[in-house]
Amino acid sequence: MSFDPSRVPEDTCVEGHLDGDAVYDVLLSLHASRITGRLTVEDAAGKNHLFFMQGRPVGVSLAEYAHPLGQLLLELGRVNGATFVRAQRRIAESNRLAGQVFKELGVLDEDGLRDVLATQARRKAEHFCRLGSRPFTFCRGLSFLSGFTSTPMDLFAVVYLAVRAQLGSDARAAWIEHARGQQVRITNAPGDEIGLPAPLAAFGFGAAEERFLRRIVGGWEKVADLVETGTLPPDEAALLLRYLEVLGRLERRASPAAAVPAHVSALLRAPDPASLGAPEAGDDVFSSNDAPTPPIAMAGALAAPPMAPDSVFAGPGERTDPRMRSIHDQRTEPAGDAEPTPVNAPRPRFRSVLFPEQNAPPPPAHDAPAPVVKKKKVKRTEPLPSDTSGLRVSETRKEKTNVGPMPSIVIEDE
Repeated sequence: MSFDPSRVPEDTCVEGHLDGDAVYDVLLSLHASRITGRLTVEDAAGKNHLFFMQGRPVGVSLAEYAHPLGQLLLELGRVNGATFVRAQRRIAESNRLAGQVFKELGVLDEDGLRDVLATQARRKAEHFCRLGSRPFTFCRGLSFLSGFTSTPMDLFAVVYLAVRAQLGSDARAAWIEHARGQQVRITNAPGDEIGLPAPLAAFGFGAAEERFLRRIVGGWEKVADLVETGTLPPDEAALLLRYLEVLGRLERRASPAAAVPAHVSALLRAPDPASLGAPEAGDDVFSSNDAPTPPIAMAGALAAPPMAPDSVFAGPGERTDPRMRSIHDQRTEPAGDAEPTPVNAPRPRFRSVLFPEQNAPPPPAHDAPAPVVKKKKVKRTEPLPSDTSGLRVSETRKEKTNVGPMPSIVIEDE
């Protein structure tokens, strides 16, 4: 049974468990019922209290000493080390509140003190919201509002802290994976420009969160696109979307399928083979106004039935179209013991009914003339005599060689 604070009697305490009711659900229930009281969660250090006035958190009291004001000012750079030490001595000697001491030292004014106390309360509330999987106790009534410093906080900012504390990195990744293919948008209340129930400053948001929210406040956006092309990292985007979902301001729907144009969907539908070439009633198949429709080549389309090789109506388009040639060149399975028809078997281009003599096969081609073989010129190595001189020319060396007559040798007899 879920936690319902409206059924709790005045000045009465009830118990519950955070496993059955998450911290953010308990906070939203108290806000919706506008209940005054105290929410207590106990841990190893002791009891931690979150106080409510008419459903609004007004203070936090932790069991451990955390986030003191002086330490917070030192972290924010509002004081230096010497001023911090001097303030701590005054606080210990006079037993006064830290805020008053820092005002006396001139570190803070009234507005500055209010801002620092709001930051301190926010950090304490964040610590309280991390206390999950534990029993809790809620006591209703003004009598339970004691022992704390009143610092009003925005409830929706505290709910965001609770969602962030309870939603780990694995849960955020699982949420994105589950909603990746869905579309989301913000259902903003009247007057909300960015879809949040509180100003950006209450959450500590900046320009990146504002641009992210404006993308989904005006229309549907796919979660995958928001994560991949958004202004926030996937981890922070999942947290913000989940927070809007907890508030009931996030709408989710399945992404609609991409619209397919009518002419594309008509082409994707395979036609009925029985209806190919059969005109509908009332169609004028001999109309001269109908231009021939060019064939459309697309994957998955129904192929035209193969035409017979001896088709009577084999026209020029069929003879020149490579697709038609591939159809006629297909090898058909032989029936029974019949010999298969060769692929390149001669076939008539057309078959005449009125002039049967034209169906005779063409005369055999005449024998082709023998190829002309050019004789290779043989180069001579012996020099030939020249016509005009006594020189002989060598055809091999391409140079003139002076070959003179050999002198005669006379041998006289003794």
